[in-house]
Amino acid sequence: MRRKAIPFYRTFKSGADHFYTSNFAEFQSAINSFGYKSEGIAGLIFPTNLQNTIPLYRVWNPGKTDHFYTTSLSERNNAIQSLGFRDEGIAGYVYKQPFCGSQPLFRLYSGSRTDHLYTMSLPEKDNMVQNGYTFEGIEGYLFFPPS
Repeated sequence: MRRKAIPFYRTFKSGADHFYTSNFAEFQSAINSFGYKSEGIAGLIFPTNLQNTIPLYRVWNPGKTDHFYTTSLSERNNAIQSLGFRDEGIAGYVYKQPFCGSQPLFRLYSGSRTDHLYTMSLPEKDNMVQNGYTFEGIEGYLFFPPS
């Protein structure tokens, strides 16, 4: 199963938004056309639903310049219906529980920056909490990219 996982690219627009995608053309477009900077690969995600995986939904709030990713359909629906987000489909598929060597994808949020951040790095998670982000839990489980 692991060989079917693909890169989940991470970008950041200074002072605004972390954006993640498994689509390399979309990743390049964010960098070349929308002012995002590459932050590498956040992890490896599945492009299709496999046994033991669940969707990672992607929504976007243009008014707040914020991408938000969640495995909760009700949380996604609330973001669209009540919080000004637009549906951008499924970013990919992740494990809901640890499986076959997968590692947690931590979800953090900064209200002052209106930014959601997702990382597999425990030191980065801890550093961002010390710098104003709130840890919101584990969103799912991915694989680390090869070094």
